[in-house]
Amino acid sequence: MKKNTQTIKSLLILLAFFLLSPGLLEPVFSDDWRWSLEDKDKGWDITLFDKYPEENQAKLWYQTKVTFGLALGVLSVIALLPESVSKWDKSDIRPISKWWHNVKSGPVWDTDKWYINYIGHPYFGGVYYVMARSSGYNQWNSFVYSFLMSTFLYEYGIEAMCEPPSIQDIMVTPLGGWLYGEWAYQEKLKILDNGSEVMGSKSLGSTALFLLDPVGKISQWIGGDSDDGTVQNLSIRLSVVPPASSFSSYRKKTFNLDDRYFGVEIFFNF
Repeated sequence: MKKNTQTIKSLLILLAFFLLSPGLLEPVFSDDWRWSLEDKDKGWDITLFDKYPEENQAKLWYQTKVTFGLALGVLSVIALLPESVSKWDKSDIRPISKWWHNVKSGPVWDTDKWYINYIGHPYFGGVYYVMARSSGYNQWNSFVYSFLMSTFLYEYGIEAMCEPPSIQDIMVTPLGGWLYGEWAYQEKLKILDNGSEVMGSKSLGSTALFLLDPVGKISQWIGGDSDDGTVQNLSIRLSVVPPASSFSSYRKKTFNLDDRYFGVEIFFNF
């Protein structure tokens, strides 16, 4: 009963945040927030995987790979936090077996702090959402993208290596991500239309744009603003065996599947 009361309080706090934040709900009644279906036959189609997309699919795919790398970084940071904060059981560090055990045992009602579940997760859901919107996708496809990323990349992917998927996160991340994400996307457009300035400052504008669309800004830093960016090709993958270049340091050890190497390999061309 106490757990349910805390959850209800957290939801009420989140609702109050949206209702009381100055101007936050104002776009709901404007054309910016209207859920538009310009083509009645295709308005609800999922176009994320179209072979010949009208949207900038290549940009979204590139940013998806960047997000995967960033998510591994977030995983590393959370793994360093005390278990009282992260709620992650670190007694078993075997990633593959632990991932499969957590996937089979979830989803569960988690006990994370309210601000992690109802502020942190909607923010990152919004980050995924803005990525798709900034690549030319409509609200529906951006919501679907946010759901796919938050559910399969994070809940049933990276985070499942440490804990079972969360019932709250599966629902709150994409739904809260849509509420926050559409607002963030419209604010991003306004700042860009204002010459990337906030209150007459380029520095404030750059900071605001980073907070509204962090993956977009990081992708610009890595790849530039055009096809001639710094990094031409980017590939990130998990590895459960050491790469050939570092295998010499492993050759004196007995390879045991229960004590296997686990790392990240990043490939890119300048």
